[in-house]
Amino acid sequence: MKKTRAILAGLLLSSLGSLFALDGFRVGALVPVSISAQTPEAQTVELGFADAVAVTLPKNPLFIRGIEIEIKSPAMSASARMGMGYALYRKVAPTPSAQTIDYEGDQIILQTFPSKLNFVLQIPIQKNSGLKSGPYASVVNYVHDASGGPLVFRLLPVMKGLPDNIESVKFTVKVKPILAEEGGMRLKFSWPETGEKPVSVRLDDQALANPEALTILQPGEHHLSIVSDDYRNEVRVFTVERARVAEITVAMKDTTPRLTLVAPANAVIELDGLPVETLREGIAIAPGEHSVLFKIGDYEVTRAVEVEKGKDYTISMVIDVNVAETP
Repeated sequence: MKKTRAILAGLLLSSLGSLFALDGFRVGALVPVSISAQTPEAQTVELGFADAVAVTLPKNPLFIRGIEIEIKSPAMSASARMGMGYALYRKVAPTPSAQTIDYEGDQIILQTFPSKLNFVLQIPIQKNSGLKSGPYASVVNYVHDASGGPLVFRLLPVMKGLPDNIESVKFTVKVKPILAEEGGMRLKFSWPETGEKPVSVRLDDQALANPEALTILQPGEHHLSIVSDDYRNEVRVFTVERARVAEITVAMKDTTPRLTLVAPANAVIELDGLPVETLREGIAIAPGEHSVLFKIGDYEVTRAVEVEKGKDYTISMVIDVNVAETP
């Protein structure tokens, strides 16, 4: 108990520092936690009465509006809960880790526990986050800059009267990102050997000025059309999920028509009077009128085809046998 009282005395003294000023503090233990839009599930840690959790955001916290911290208190008397407090810190040094207990940083807030056993804090990471305090959560009047390093949430006693077993008491803390309602789409092109030429892109019937930039969209189904004089038109239908980016790659094809010829192995084929092999893979062909001759033994058939720019054609020789009942 002497050790516990010494810790309490030090914590009580450190908690009297000025708010929003550089504050040196010591923790019993620190738990690092990383959150992202790709892992939206809450992470749960158990903290002692003098412990802390350091929340790290990705360098580009896309689709994250804020950080939610839920604190569940163990069974304690009302006076004991009121003797506990919490603090938030930014720009903490050294970099928070499980091996370090002494830190300094800008204290954002210092508050006593509310009267209820469980409470939720929400910390915005963008100015127009849309987060509002209510019966479920309290929004901190501070916008955390993810580039400034982790946000540290610290438990500490702020008044006397804590129970004798305070060293064994554990608080359950859940940390998760608050996701935006939107998702996004990023378009990429692959170009034919002829090189890159201008295309017109429309998304949901609206012109897209910068197609390859990230486009923020509402979740749901969306329609993409790509039109060009130099390539074949392309249409895509895709679905956007909340806090996810739909990656779409479109291979642009030139407008040269291609012709595929299919016939039995023993057939003779002529294209515009010149003999050719069976062309199951297709060949490039000039727009205009062409003729194809298929011949097996004494049987032959000729077909004419008008080839248009930007279209592909398949011409097949089909030999069929009809069976009918003779009356």
